[in-house]
Amino acid sequence: MTFNADAWNPDVKGFQCISVQDSPPAFAATWSWSANPEMVHSYPHVKLTAPGLPTPLSNISALVLSAQWSMGPGSKPRPARVVDHGGLANDGTSANVAFDMFADRDAAKALNEQTAETEIMIWVGKFGHAEPLGFDANMTKTCFTQTIGDADFVLYQGHNERGTNVFTWVAAANHTTFTAEVSPLLQYLWRNHLVSAKSHLGLVSFGSEAYHSEGTVTFSASEFELDLVTGPAPKLAVGHRCSPAASTNPPRWLLSSAFIMSAALLYLMS
Repeated sequence: MTFNADAWNPDVKGFQCISVQDSPPAFAATWSWSANPEMVHSYPHVKLTAPGLPTPLSNISALVLSAQWSMGPGSKPRPARVVDHGGLANDGTSANVAFDMFADRDAAKALNEQTAETEIMIWVGKFGHAEPLGFDANMTKTCFTQTIGDADFVLYQGHNERGTNVFTWVAAANHTTFTAEVSPLLQYLWRNHLVSAKSHLGLVSFGSEAYHSEGTVTFSASEFELDLVTGPAPKLAVGHRCSPAASTNPPRWLLSSAFIMSAALLYLMS
């Protein structure tokens, strides 16, 4: 497990620092970026690993992602699952909270965010003016939707400055505790031919993209985990490109397998 401040696009008036706790694993990032409010300045995160990565998307039987987080103004971390919405709004804070994954038909390239051809994000938190690549303010609805547990996700597609094809699943509400089997979000992409089924999932991380704040913001995270089961992917009802996708309940094979202990955790709380 590796922690990274990842202040890859700093502004001269801003700063970021990160503190790490070894046991139990946790981290907190304190930052302030006041310039260029529409740009991401940093992504403090933890890299998540599991035996079997990288693996083809079509060889993922189940992928459970877990984390809990908090966010608020100031330099002191909040207790787990606490968000100071009013304080963040008063400082004009824009940020997200997201799992970030990279995939490529070349397994080695999938392990490097600089070389992977595809990026797949799952936003479980969104504040201020943070918007995914491909967002259109005039968009009234989208046919790219999927439901995981109690969370409704909308899919956006765009390209970053490196030309990476970026797919972003954005939750309709913030989830400060997230534990869910998310392989349907990946299946939606490759079964609808948006991404090659032969693409390998490689790098996976959890953190917060920091865009802007007039004050200091602290994001903290704990209980992050990745559980992967490889093997033939179950055929889920993921819909078609231009029709709403069916809600996906936990497949029967998952509930009846040795993976039952993880299935019992398939819930979302906010």
